[in-house]
Amino acid sequence: MIICKLVVRKIFGLASLIVLQSSVFAQTWEIGAGAGVCQYKGDVMPTYKPLIIRPGANTFVRMNYSRSVSFKAQAMIGKVHGDDKLVKTDPLHQSREYSFDANLIEGGGQIEYNFLNFRTSASRIVNNWTPYVFGGYGITIIDTKSQSKTDVNPSVFSPYSSNKNEQYISLGIGFKKQWQRKGKWNWGVEFGARRVNTDFLDNFGYYSDGTYPLNLPAGIVPSDAKFQYLIKYQIPNTKVRDMYYYTNFSISYLFYKVHCPNPPR
Repeated sequence: MIICKLVVRKIFGLASLIVLQSSVFAQTWEIGAGAGVCQYKGDVMPTYKPLIIRPGANTFVRMNYSRSVSFKAQAMIGKVHGDDKLVKTDPLHQSREYSFDANLIEGGGQIEYNFLNFRTSASRIVNNWTPYVFGGYGITIIDTKSQSKTDVNPSVFSPYSSNKNEQYISLGIGFKKQWQRKGKWNWGVEFGARRVNTDFLDNFGYYSDGTYPLNLPAGIVPSDAKFQYLIKYQIPNTKVRDMYYYTNFSISYLFYKVHCPNPPR
């Protein structure tokens, strides 16, 4: 009986220690918000152009699970823009004159790996800043409005709109820092790329079987020779799926509770 009691006490003590150590991290939560800019890369602009920007804003909840790993759930709204006229080195883009604007509403989660011991009591060395990398997954609602040439008169354009829900995978880097040495506020900067699960963020692209749609106005017969230049304009530039990017500056507030293993004397 005595041996059983000792075993039970040891098991209970070990379990208490595990729970205590886990709670140091599990009760470290942040809520925050950020603002920044969004960019696009796809059929209309095949190369990344960091200066073609539209506004974006986000809000998030972060759980600092351990000294190295954090989990973040966030929502973001933003816009992206693409225009053939901005691709000045390609004659096809200049003659096609296709352009679009898209509204984005995304929600998703990501896992962050901190390179340094950021704001932790579980290490002798504690840093009030750290760079990090992250990967994530989510859903984006995309509302795209585009226009393209549709008539023998080159000044006439046809509008085309679409609304779709798409999945995305994100990868990126970031930096976060404690606002004051003993404060509960953090600030951070983050850059992330989102690869969308479709090629039609810009209303322009390939299907999974390698075909592409013809967005021609009513009455135009594709076999008519005088409209062949319009068919040429329907050919997408790349089979790579569209991407968008979000760069933001954020501020967050940290909730935490210090657990003392022994009561004060």
